[in-house]
Amino acid sequence: MKIYIVVLLLAIFCYTDTTSTATAAHSPQPIVADTTAYYKPVKGQRRYVTGSYQGDIHLNGTGITYSGKRARIGYLAADLTYHPVGTKFRVFIDGKSFGIWTVEDKGGAIKNRHRFDFFVGESDAGRIAAESWGRGSDKTIVMYKI
Repeated sequence: MKIYIVVLLLAIFCYTDTTSTATAAHSPQPIVADTTAYYKPVKGQRRYVTGSYQGDIHLNGTGITYSGKRARIGYLAADLTYHPVGTKFRVFIDGKSFGIWTVEDKGGAIKNRHRFDFFVGESDAGRIAAESWGRGSDKTIVMYKI
């Protein structure tokens, strides 16, 4: 059930290229990604992951990316050693295209070329999507640098 919530939210907010498949011509080295998701907490939302607004700000940030942009769906956090700000990826979840995502952020736990954190929204809807995402181990996420 949780994966369906995440996929539904991503389908609503992301450009989906239904003509592409995971086997289409892309960069020669696909990345099978180890992923998590993060969101922007908002004061007054119904619930917080950590139990408080300040705790969730500490965990997820303020909604401003490392590049200085306002976080939005379609932005990724990555290890900037391997994927600098502005790097674009075509993302496939369980073989279905979820469009192009761009590295705009970094995170303390993002420490190799296969590790990414997807921004999935704000307030309670973003929290629900991030919690539903989990560690991403119940889905296969393949990314192609473009």
